[in-house]
Amino acid sequence: MKKAIAIDLGASSGRVISVTLSEGTLSLDVIHRFDNYLIEGDTLRWNLDRIENEIGAGLEKISFCAGDSISVDTWGVDYVLLDADGSVFNTPFCYRDERTDGAIQKAEKIISAKELYMRTGIEVLEINTLFQLMAEQQRGLVMFIPDYILFRLSGIMNTEISIASTSGLINPHTRSWDTDLIHILGLSDFSFLPAKASGKRIGEYKHGSSVSIISGCGHDTEAAAVAIPSEKQDFLFLSCGTWSLMGTETDSPIITELSKESAFTNETGFDGKNLFMKNITGLWILQCLKKELKKSYDEMEEEAAASAPFIAFIDTDAPIFKAPGPMKERILSYIRDTDQKIPASDGEIFRLVNESLAMKYRLTRDKIEQCTGKHYEEIHIVGGGSKSALLCSFTSSSLAIPVIAGPVEATAYGNALIQFMTRGEIPSLKEARKLVSELSEIRTVEPDNATVWDEAYNRYKRIMTR
Repeated sequence: MKKAIAIDLGASSGRVISVTLSEGTLSLDVIHRFDNYLIEGDTLRWNLDRIENEIGAGLEKISFCAGDSISVDTWGVDYVLLDADGSVFNTPFCYRDERTDGAIQKAEKIISAKELYMRTGIEVLEINTLFQLMAEQQRGLVMFIPDYILFRLSGIMNTEISIASTSGLINPHTRSWDTDLIHILGLSDFSFLPAKASGKRIGEYKHGSSVSIISGCGHDTEAAAVAIPSEKQDFLFLSCGTWSLMGTETDSPIITELSKESAFTNETGFDGKNLFMKNITGLWILQCLKKELKKSYDEMEEEAAASAPFIAFIDTDAPIFKAPGPMKERILSYIRDTDQKIPASDGEIFRLVNESLAMKYRLTRDKIEQCTGKHYEEIHIVGGGSKSALLCSFTSSSLAIPVIAGPVEATAYGNALIQFMTRGEIPSLKEARKLVSELSEIRTVEPDNATVWDEAYNRYKRIMTR
C-alpha cells in the first residue's frame, strides 16, 4: 500500500502524517507531532533547526516503499534567506515580529495601499512578505518555508505558486513575480526563483530510495481547499481553526473596490483555481476562554447549549480580542461599551461567542455573494471548527443553508491528495474530492429557526455600527 506523507506545519505545532489510498478509501495516521516554538528575544524568529530535526524524527519512524512520496505545507508569508551556496543567512523571522510595525505607512510614500491591492489582489497587511523584505538588512535568495523544507529533503530548489501568492509580490493574472512592483519597492537586490504550478515532482528524498519529493500546495489553506468534499463548481468553504479563512473558488481573481473595502484576498490554488477569501477570527477567543476558565470544549458546548440565546453580540475581529490575556473581562467590557445586556454566566458567554462567530460568517457570506454575483446553497466547514456541533449548527442557522462538516484534517488530506494526483493514482480534483466526501466523518447539519436568526442578525448588524 503506497503512502503519501504530509508534513503539515502550523504556527504552533507540526505533524508528520501518513495518508494511504487503498481500494478507493482514504485513511490517515499521525506519525509524529511536535510543538513549534518561537525563539523570543529582541526579535521573534522560527526555530528552523528544531523544525528540521522534528521532521527528520518523524520521517525516521516511517517504513518507506518505492513509489511513496513526501510533500510540505505551512502557514503563509514567512521565508528563509539563502546565500549563493544555499546556506541560511539568519534564523528566519516570524510574521509577528515588530520590525514591520508601521510598514504600510512607509510603503505608501512609494505606492498607495489601493494600488498595491489592485496590482496583487492581496489584502494589504503588515505581515505580508513584501513588507518583511522592505525591513530586511540582509539580501539573498528568498525561499518560502515549505519550499525550503523540500529543498532540505531533496537538494532541489523550487518556488511553488500557492505559497508565493501570499507574498503580495505576485501578479495574480500571470501568476508570476511582479518585477515592476519589486523594482518600485526597492527589492531588486533580492533573488526569486520562478513561481511554478503546484503538483510537481521536483526530486527524490535524499534518505529514501525511489521516494518522490512533490511540491504540492505549500500554503496550508490551498491544501485544505483541495479536500473540500464538494461536487459543485460554486461552493463556500470555511477553514476554521484558530483563524478562519472563508471564501470560494473562482476561475480568476476578483479585484474590485468592493473586494478591497471588504478586505478580501486572492491566492492561487491547485489546478489553476483562484481562492477568493477573507481572513477572520476563528476559535481564538474560545481557545483563550478554555485556558482562562479551565474548561474542556465539551463542557463549554454543554453550558452554551443550556444558556439563553442572543443575550449579546461581540465583533470577534475587534482589536480588543487580538492578543492573549483576560478574554472574559474583555468580552464583558465590549458588551458594556456597546450598551448590551451583561451575560449572567460563563455558559452565556460561551454561547454569545459562538453566536457572534456565526453572525460574522453570515456577514462575510453576504459580502462574498455581492463580490461574486453568485448565491451559495451550502457551506463546507473543515478543520478543527468542524468538530463543534454547536458552531456548525449556529452557522447553518445563521446562514440559513446546510453545513457540510469535515474533514477535520482537511489540510493533511489535501496535501496527500495532491501527491496522489501528481503520481497519477487519482485522475482529477473532482475524483479526489469525491473520495473525501465518502469519509465517515463527513456530516450534514441543517438550519434551525432561521427566522429567529434573521431577526437576531439585524440586531447584530446594528450593534456592529456602535
